Amino acid sequence: MRVVALTFHDVAAEAGDTAPKGERFYQIQAGDMENLLTQLRKKGYRTVSSRSFRAWQQGKGVLPERSVVFTFDDGYASHYEVVVPLLIRYRYTGTFFVTTDFVGRNGYATWEQLRKMVFLGMEIGSHGRRHVSLTSTGDLVTEVADSRTILEKVIGQEITGFCYPYGHLDALAVDAVHAAGYQYGCAIWRSPLTGLLALPRIYIGDRDASARLLAKWYRYRYQLR
Repeated sequence: MRVVALTFHDVAAEAGDTAPKGERFYQIQAGDMENLLTQLRKKGYRTVSSRSFRAWQQGKGVLPERSVVFTFDDGYASHYEVVVPLLIRYRYTGTFFVTTDFVGRNGYATWEQLRKMVFLGMEIGSHGRRHVSLTSTGDLVTEVADSRTILEKVIGQEITGFCYPYGHLDALAVDAVHAAGYQYGCAIWRSPLTGLLALPRIYIGDRDASARLLAKWYRYRYQLR
């Protein structure tokens, strides 16, 4: 069985609704995302949460024959305003990795919105407190453990997943994620540290318009277990 995990960032509602220049690399258009959802639905794909995927890896559950994992990083306001309605429309779900210090800032979701996302069947994970590289910070406890404590206190549910900011990780970062009690961690591409605490995902960005996005999906769906 093959399961592919995709990672998105900001999703623009309108074609002219672009992010600041330095952040456009991480943004896609809602129309492109909806086109992907339409194609996957036609082909019988179903989404599973990162938590369910992790349980399946441990032999604790069964996944649909055609499964895809949708993940969304940083906690943008568009995740609540644009992404969640799209996912619900297509009967899909997603995992949203939140940078706790960004919550409530301009362009980012509020705590109330995050709680509503959980109510609507979405999964919340940690993306650290300040979105700093874990390979260069000297305070792994604050970024990894404290962010989980904050999320669990405010969201009101166990936080089982961590996503490495920028995809940067090393042995110390992986050990910190394990020590903080996370059940799984998400990276980007495969690396020597790929495993339960560094699951590979396929990055989707601003250059991945509809046709390229679908081509990327077909290319990688056969390569990830």
